[in-house]
Amino acid sequence: MHNLDRLILKSPAKINLLLKILGKREDGYHEIVSLMQAIDLQDEIILEKRDRGVTISTDHPDCPADENNLAFRAARLFLEEFNIKEGVNINIRKKIPIAAGLGGGSSDAAATLKGMSRLFAPEVPATKLHHLATGLGSDVPFFLGSGQALAKGRGEKLEPVTIFDDYWLVLVYPGFGVSTRWAYETFKISLTKIKKEFNLNILENRDDFFKALPGFDNDLEEVVKERYPVIGQIEDILTSSGAVKSSMSGSGPTVYSVFEQKPKAEEVARKIRRGDWEVFLTQPIPVYV
Repeated sequence: MHNLDRLILKSPAKINLLLKILGKREDGYHEIVSLMQAIDLQDEIILEKRDRGVTISTDHPDCPADENNLAFRAARLFLEEFNIKEGVNINIRKKIPIAAGLGGGSSDAAATLKGMSRLFAPEVPATKLHHLATGLGSDVPFFLGSGQALAKGRGEKLEPVTIFDDYWLVLVYPGFGVSTRWAYETFKISLTKIKKEFNLNILENRDDFFKALPGFDNDLEEVVKERYPVIGQIEDILTSSGAVKSSMSGSGPTVYSVFEQKPKAEEVARKIRRGDWEVFLTQPIPVYV
């Protein structure tokens, strides 16, 4: 008997430990390679069955409460795909900053897909959910998985990886969003760029992980920092505070910094707080499907 009417789900943010742009594709997207890690900075999604249609509400003034919200589109797509006559109300409690390079909207959409499946069609195979996720956005499929992946293609082709994840992160969001589209369109692909080979198999080991980490670049960083110099300033502060690595996540502007120990991370998070910056102390987590 399946009579579930209401679900509360967590949708985690992600960081890009590595983001390489390999070229422009014929479909207008960019070919990328990215090492992605889920973290425990999470939104909360509440799904409730209703008679028909999709409604959405949110506690954040800048989070769209209409069809511009990916979670709304995910729910509508699911109902249409499986010809479900009932509807759903979505309430999003935001903790992840918007347009921050942390994948919040994509994660909300993935959590909504998973929730819709549990509410209406528990027998839907994972491959079908992945297909729907791919149609919604490049990062959405990642949030259906284990919380660690090497993303290829435009981000939808995921290879499972196991990398060391027992560390702490200080995230600094400087209080403004960056358009992902703008960042990719402004980025100029350099043909002279040497592709650095990296061996992911060794990254399960703590020492190897910390050794390799500083060499993992984000190709979008240069172009975004040029327009928003504060990102570089935040990185400098975090690096000089003893971070193993400081880098922009995704298309920014959030900067994450990796610390081996929680007390050090807590100390830095306290020190760096200022009025217009949001500072988060967080850590890697698996995504629970």
